[in-house]
Amino acid sequence: MRLWLVLALSATLPGCVAPSPREPMAQVVPPGNVPAGDAPTGSGRRIVYNGAGGFTLPDGSTVAADAAGGFTLPNGTYVAPDQAGSLTLPNGSRCVSDGARGYICP
Repeated sequence: MRLWLVLALSATLPGCVAPSPREPMAQVVPPGNVPAGDAPTGSGRRIVYNGAGGFTLPDGSTVAADAAGGFTLPNGTYVAPDQAGSLTLPNGSRCVSDGARGYICP
């Protein structure tokens, strides 16, 4: 009798378990043209040189570049590159060069 009860329970239990997903929930995408060791950890914001004499900011707005490689933010604050080729934003964040005339920010 107990054997039949164990067999009946073992046959019905797999129907109560939810199947695990076959594919990962999140895909990890490797960074693009980022030199090794230069990017701050956890970086995700980029200031991209647009090839037309300006930069595209992380919020999607475009600003014109000047001869020194700096630019004026939409709020009127001027941002200039330092001697190391990086930018220090008004909020104190330091953006490093991405090697393609743009910058990677924390």
